[in-house]
Amino acid sequence: MPKWESIASAILIVLCLVTGLLLSNLWAPQPAVGVLRFENTIDPISATDMQHFVDGAIADPRIAAVVLEIFSPGGYATSSESIYYSLLQLRAAKPLVIVIDSMAASGGYYMAIAGNRIFAQASSYVGNIGTRGGRPVDPLISPDELSSGPFKLMGGSRFDQIHQLDLVKDAFVGSVVHQRSQAEVNPLKIDAATVAEARIYLGSEALALGLVDYQGGRSDAIVEAAKLAGVTNYTVVELPAYLNLQFTQPNTGLEQSLQTMVRQAPPDTVWMLDSRIALPDTFDDSELDRQLLRLRAKRPTSLNNLPSTGAFNSFGALLPITGARP
Repeated sequence: MPKWESIASAILIVLCLVTGLLLSNLWAPQPAVGVLRFENTIDPISATDMQHFVDGAIADPRIAAVVLEIFSPGGYATSSESIYYSLLQLRAAKPLVIVIDSMAASGGYYMAIAGNRIFAQASSYVGNIGTRGGRPVDPLISPDELSSGPFKLMGGSRFDQIHQLDLVKDAFVGSVVHQRSQAEVNPLKIDAATVAEARIYLGSEALALGLVDYQGGRSDAIVEAAKLAGVTNYTVVELPAYLNLQFTQPNTGLEQSLQTMVRQAPPDTVWMLDSRIALPDTFDDSELDRQLLRLRAKRPTSLNNLPSTGAFNSFGALLPITGARP
C-alpha cells in the first residue's frame, strides 16, 4: 500500500473517532442530578409516594444523584421508619444529599440521616429525636363483647404500651447514632443519652453537634451531589416532572395536613412528631407551652465540651462558626 494511502486511512480513522465523540456528547443524554422536595407530614400515603420516587430514581440510568429537600415535622413512627429504609436503598445505589429547609423534626430528621450528606440552614429546626404517644390506659372489659384473654381488646397493659414506645425510641436513637457517627464530613459529637433528650436545635447548633454536615441550601447540595457522583457536565431535573410522578396528597398546607393526620390517627399511635404540636386529648395550649419551656430551660451538659470552633460561650450562646463548608 502506498505511503499516502496509509496516511489517508489514519486521518480518516481519527476523523471518525472525533466525529463519534462529538456526536455522542451532543446526542447522548447528560447525567442529571434529580431534586425532590418533601414538604409534608409523614404517614402511610406519603411513605408509599416516597418509595415510588426512590424506585424511579434508582431505575433511571440518567439520574446520577439525588438531592432531597425536607420540610417536615414528622408523623407516624412506622411511616418514618419506612421512608428511612427506602432512602437507604437509594443511597446504596446513588449519592443522596439532604437539605433541611426550615424544619426536619423527629420523623423528618429520621429521613435526613439516610443521606450521604446533610445541609441545613442556620435558622432551621433540627432534631427532636424520640417518640410520643397518647396517655396509656388499662385494659377494658366490654359488656357487649367476649374476648379470649385479658389483653385481647386493648393489646396489652399500660406498661406494655410504655415499653413499646421506648423500643421504637431506642431504634430511632440507635439509627441516628449509627449514621451520624460514621459521617465522613462532620461526625456526631454527642452521646446517645444526649441524642435521646429529644431537643430541637437550630441548624447552627446541629452543625456544632454533628447532626448535620454543612450549612447551606439547595444549590450547595446540588454541587455536592454531583461531586459525590463524579460528574462535572450534568443537568438538574425536578424528579416529579422528570419521572412523571406526584405526591398523592394535595398541597393543602402543612397546618391542615397536620390537623387531618392527628385527628384521624388511632388513639394508640406511636408518633415521631415535633413536640410543639399538640396531640388530641393531651395538653391544652397553655400547659403545652409551659411544658416546652421547662424542657428547653436546661442546657445539656454535653455542650460544655464542644471544640472551640462552633462552641458555646459561658452564657450558652453559640459562637460564630467559621469555615462551615470547606
